[in-house]
Amino acid sequence: MKRLSNREVKNKIIEIMVHFDNFCRKHNLKFYLCAGTLLGAVRHNGFIPWDDDVDVCMSRPQYDKLIGLIKKDDVFDDHYRIITFENNTSHYPYVKVLDVNTVTDQKYTNEKGENSLWIDVFPFDGVSEDLEERKQLFAKSERARKTILLATAKPFAANGGIIKHIVKPFAVSGAKIIGIARANKKIIQISKSINYYDANLVGDPTWGEFDKEIMSKREFEVSVPISFEGRKFCTMSCWRQYLSSTYGSDFMKLPPKEKRVSHDVIAWEKQLN
Repeated sequence: MKRLSNREVKNKIIEIMVHFDNFCRKHNLKFYLCAGTLLGAVRHNGFIPWDDDVDVCMSRPQYDKLIGLIKKDDVFDDHYRIITFENNTSHYPYVKVLDVNTVTDQKYTNEKGENSLWIDVFPFDGVSEDLEERKQLFAKSERARKTILLATAKPFAANGGIIKHIVKPFAVSGAKIIGIARANKKIIQISKSINYYDANLVGDPTWGEFDKEIMSKREFEVSVPISFEGRKFCTMSCWRQYLSSTYGSDFMKLPPKEKRVSHDVIAWEKQLN
């Protein structure tokens, strides 16, 4: 296998985006750049220089349509695969789009069956207009999320002092006893508890932070074009408000150097005959 440079990793991830975009257009689906990918598009016209992953999102109705499609066939364009918990192919309650011609080795996680370069696709759901109700909703989801993160962690790879190294193997074992399936089902139930069509606000209770990605559904559903690494994709019309609520009103300002943390993805390309 050939070890990929950081630039080659990013090029492969862009290719995943392009092929997924083509797949979505073919099936009349719409996704948006979000989170750090959207920030990178606005601030850097592409990847945040020290970042190497891609996050996109879809409305829950669009996401559920995607899940229905991949239950029939989750491989498209030869070597791209769409995996998700609902299809029993992923540890997570959101979609990953993989380039199965690549192999990755991540520092702190052990995700068998998911060790390829990827992009994440998050469902955005209806959320309550009541702040306290939203807070409770996200808190419940976060508790289940911690179970998944621990259950997929490498037990003896801890980022911290001796206490973390001692405690982590026991925490990982406890999370595995609770079970990834139970935690995923809980998150999906929580996230879909408010009917998308009846809601005025949307957010990401599946995997997002409390009150950081809340926006008007009406504005969310209106798409606008945006450039990322020289290619055109879509995002929500309220992207500026979204970035302000997620990263602060000074989101165009670079963070201090100590906070520019890479995901440290190590990847290889399979050598095909």
